[in-house]
Formats: sequence, C-alpha cells, structure tokens
Amino acid sequence: MKTDKTLPMQDLRIFGIYKDGKFTIPEEQVRALRNGRMTDIVELKNLKGKDVEIDSLPARLSIVKGNNGEPSLRIDPVYREPNSHPHLSEDERQRLIRSEIANIRKSYVDKNGNVQTEIIEYDQETKQFMSFDPRAIKAPEAVDGQTLSPEQKKKYKEGEVVELADGTEFQLSTIDKRGIRSNRNGLILSVILDGGLSYLLVTGIQRMLGKKTKEEESYSQGYIDGLKEIKKQVEHKMSLNPKNKDASYDLDMVKQELAKIASANAATQGLDRRFYTGSISETKSAEELKGSDKKRGDGEYKRKL
Repeated sequence: MKTDKTLPMQDLRIFGIYKDGKFTIPEEQVRALRNGRMTDIVELKNLKGKDVEIDSLPARLSIVKGNNGEPSLRIDPVYREPNSHPHLSEDERQRLIRSEIANIRKSYVDKNGNVQTEIIEYDQETKQFMSFDPRAIKAPEAVDGQTLSPEQKKKYKEGEVVELADGTEFQLSTIDKRGIRSNRNGLILSVILDGGLSYLLVTGIQRMLGKKTKEEESYSQGYIDGLKEIKKQVEHKMSLNPKNKDASYDLDMVKQELAKIASANAATQGLDRRFYTGSISETKSAEELKGSDKKRGDGEYKRKL
C-alpha cells in the first residue's frame, strides 16, 4: 500500500479533504486515491477561493502529475448534461453516452505538430468525457498467475479487452474506481512496485459491457492460488508489525474472499450430493438430469478449489 507521501497533502488540505490530521472522506475513497484511481462521487464543502465561493460541490477526485512532476489533486465535478470532446464526432459521442462501447481510440496532432494517441471514455457519474495516454499506462506483469504476453500488455494499455487461457477477460478503465473491469468478480494483478513484484488484490469489479457470463460466478485456480500467496505475505508483515493497519486491512480482504470461495465450494458440493442421491427432482429421469447438467455447462455447475 502506498504511503501518504504519494498524495498532494497541501491540495487535500486546501479543499478540506484532509483536516485536523484526518481525512474527511471515507477510507475506501482514500485508498482509491493512493492506488492512483478515481474516487466515487464525494461532496466537497465550503470551497473558497479568490474568485469563487461554493457551499457544496459533488465531484470525483483523482491524483495526477502536476507541471513540476509532483502529485496534484484533480477534481472532476458532476455536470448536469454530458460535456463535449474536441476529437469525437456526434455519433461517437452518443455511442459512448449510451454505453454501446467502452472507449474509443483517437489520433490527433498536438500543438507541436506531433501525432498523439488518446483513449476516450465517458464517465456516467460526472457526465464527462475523459481520455488517457496509453504510453502513460503500466500493464501488469501477470493476472491470476498467468503471465501477460507483450501483445496482451499492449492491448491492456490501449483499453482493449484482454483474454486469458481460462476464459478470464479484463479491460483497463481509468474512470472506474477499481481501474479495471472484468468478467470476474475479483482479480489478482502482479505489478512492479518499487523495483519488485507485488500482488494487488482487486475485488468488487464491475463487469464489462455485455452479458453476464459464467466466469463471473466462478473463481479461477490462479485467483485462488494468488489469494493464498497474498495471505502468506500479509501474515508475514503482520508478524513483523502487528499494528500495521494496511496489512490488517489487506488480510481481512483476503480472508473474506477465501471465505466466499469456501462457501461457494461447499454449496456446489451440496448440489453434487443431492444430484447423486436423486433428491433434486423425483420426477426427472437420470437422462433428463444428465441433459440438464449439460445445458448448465461444467464451469457454471461446478467450481473446484
């Protein structure tokens, strides 16, 4: 977990987000900022400046690099109507607003005459079009224990859907608080931090555009193995410093996920037992039950630890 040294504390004090030695927004939102993600909508109060005085401003917050290279606070207020974007046609604009597509890749010529690329998304919460430079994105080294190829990393950085061998799909989304969307509820990203490989557990992930899939209701073996590895590492940190709040929080997260998996596995085993004892339905024949099982599909019917 990143420390508060990565946050622009002076900016946070000016806008009342850090006051009297405490954050005035929920801890979950602070963690989003520390991890380089956007917060949910928070309410900034009593904003006073040279030419402005605002009693209340609903907005999403994020941390960006300032002109001096240091972290700076970005405030994206909630608009009443969707704003515009200079590089989008009206058709492209409407497709993003209607969530028909997740993003659009556009090329443009900057003020120095250089061709640049940006990925444009639409934030439904603030009604703003937001863009990011794929060159500024760092792709994970692996997801759920599966190493990403150079092509997969390129797709990730450019906002395209990346698919793994086990059916897991995920897509970068800078407007999402988790920073990623997937057809799984949780992912473990292996990322390079401070010169070493670290594991990042991401839970409560929003699904990508499209229909819900069976993968969303299952847990990959790589995810399960990753949870166990994270648990070992965090427990080691706790043994060195029992008062480590970040480690304690991470350990609780991991335990909750493992409990969900154990519960899902126990429920599936219960269904297996009822199936073999014939107690699912006394009126269906064995052949009917077998056909019903095929319709469900192995991944949806049975999840193995």
